[in-house]
Order: sequence, then C-alpha cells, then structure tokens
Amino acid sequence: MTLYLLAFLVITVAAFAQAISGFGFSLVSVPLLAMIVDPQPAVVAATIVSCCLNAGNAYGHRGHIDAGASRRLLLWVLAGLPVGVLALRLLPSGALVATIALVTLGCTVIVWRGWRIAPNGWSLRGAGLLSGVLTTATATNGPPLVAALQAMRLEPRAFRATLALLFAAVSPVAVVGFALAGLLGARAVLVAAVGLPAAALGGWVGNRVFARFDAATFRRMVLGALVVSSAAALVKAGAGAL
Repeated sequence: MTLYLLAFLVITVAAFAQAISGFGFSLVSVPLLAMIVDPQPAVVAATIVSCCLNAGNAYGHRGHIDAGASRRLLLWVLAGLPVGVLALRLLPSGALVATIALVTLGCTVIVWRGWRIAPNGWSLRGAGLLSGVLTTATATNGPPLVAALQAMRLEPRAFRATLALLFAAVSPVAVVGFALAGLLGARAVLVAAVGLPAAALGGWVGNRVFARFDAATFRRMVLGALVVSSAAALVKAGAGAL
C-alpha cells in the first residue's frame, strides 16, 4: 500500500509540473518511480499515464496541430520504438536506473538551454529516431521532439498541440510493444491505475496555480527538481552496484 501511495504522490507532482511548465511529466516521474518500483514497471506505467494525458491535450487543442510537422516526425519516432523495447528488456535493473537518471539529466540540459537542431534532413530524422528509442527505453522522449519542433519555429499553441499529438500517437504503439515483450506486468498496470487519478489531480491543481503565478519561476523550479531526482536515482544505482 505504501508503494502505491508514493507512486500516487510522484505522479501527482509530475502532472502538476507539466501543467505549470508545459513539459516534464515523464522526466519528473520516471526517475522517482524507478526508485519506488523496478525501472521496467516505472517506464511502462509512466507511458500509459502519459498516453492518456496527451490524448486529452491533443483532442482539446486539435485545431492548432501542425499536420506537416507531425507527418515529418512520426514515422521516425515509430521506427525507434523496437530498439527501446529491446534495451528495456535486456538491461539489468541497476543499469536501467542509471540510464534513466543520465538521460533525464541530459534532457534537462537540452530543455534548460533551449537547444535546437536543423529543421530538415538527417538532424530532424535523428531527433525523431532518438525520441522513439527513449519512449520505450526510459519514457523520457520529449526533449528531442522539443528541439525538433523548436527548429520548425511553430507558434506556441501549435507547438504544444503538435507535441501532444505525437506523444498520444506513439504511446499506444509503445504499450503494445511492451505487451509483446512481456513487460506489461501486474505491477506496471497497478501503478498506472493509481497514476491516472493522480495525474488528473496534479493537472487540475497545476492549471489553477498556473493562472495565478509566474510560470517562468515554476519552470526553473521544475528543472531544478529534475536535477535533484536524477542525482538521487544515480546514487541509488551506485549503491545497488556496491
């Protein structure tokens, strides 16, 4: 019971962070969930909850979706999914925790610095492919897509709507891949079931707070929290290796 209560709290905070800053659900939730449950169910559960969140966001903002940007990225993201599933299945628990922590730290730097890539050619394809691998390996797939969509110079509403659509389109395929690989276990499903109402609560509170306070300040707080959670996960992985 304590395990699922902690998972509820983590996912509530992660959804709150995303509502405030527009990103960060998986970046916040996965490193912390990986310290509560095994990394595999943490990744699977976060992907399921993220799918539901982004499906709602994509539908709610469907009028602002950039169909051209979606088509240019989607196939490459899908192509990376099997590689990530293989990594999630084969890597040992300690290595997965360390990988999740390092990827989260790297992704935090990318978002913090606002890095962009070339808006065409292999740079764009590589960003989509990397996002696909990260989707199923660590669930932290956002920053490569953020860099790609920033490079396309989408206006803010189109940026958020297109990002939500890509996440919502890819996540169900990732969940099917998890099931085929035997990773859709009872613990992952239970954490996801606990996480759905937690995400709704965190998103509701976050939207209320967003309307009253400075979003830029909260964004800096979220990025700082990502660094702390990643460092804690690395410490756990290092202690497990001793």
